[in-house]
Amino acid sequence: MRKKTEARRLQFVMAAGKLFMDHGFAAVTMESIAAEATSSKVTLYNYFSSKEALFEAYLLEAGKGMVERLLDSSTNGQTRDETLHHLGRSYLELVTKPDIVALNRLTIGEAGRFPELSRLFYTLGPKRTLSSIEEVMSQLMEKGWIRQAEVRKVSLHFKALCEAEMLERILWGLEPVEVEPDVLEAAALSGVEAFIQLYGKE
Repeated sequence: MRKKTEARRLQFVMAAGKLFMDHGFAAVTMESIAAEATSSKVTLYNYFSSKEALFEAYLLEAGKGMVERLLDSSTNGQTRDETLHHLGRSYLELVTKPDIVALNRLTIGEAGRFPELSRLFYTLGPKRTLSSIEEVMSQLMEKGWIRQAEVRKVSLHFKALCEAEMLERILWGLEPVEVEPDVLEAAALSGVEAFIQLYGKE
């Protein structure tokens, strides 16, 4: 068996991701993934045991580094408003990435036939994102910058307010996936202003 390489593994992951986005999860086979990656099925199976494993790997690759950016919104050396604005903008940059939008649409479309994909997507995507937001909200409460409340609920409210002006319309194809920076900035500011009205402490 040839030595496994990270470059080859990534080639399979990206080939699978492209096919999933273009054709849906159900229509894609391990054979088609191997062909897309210009490789053999035997070699593909040396790296991944199933297309579910490839879907998981693609989820991790698509979100690489983005969840960590949310955690960069620490309160060290920042004001409350700066922290919230950075968090809101980073969140919107994550959820409006074209590949994340495509994954969201794919998961919703396949949820009835493949509920395990929904669970995987939630665990590796939205759940991790929400946990990162909760961590920042806990810091803000500890500093007395926002009022004390149940952290999960506060984080859900923050997320919902930031995405309210654009995310659903993007997912439904009513707005372009490529969001202009000034539009994203305005949505983040609007969400943060509404959040401060609810939870801010002067």
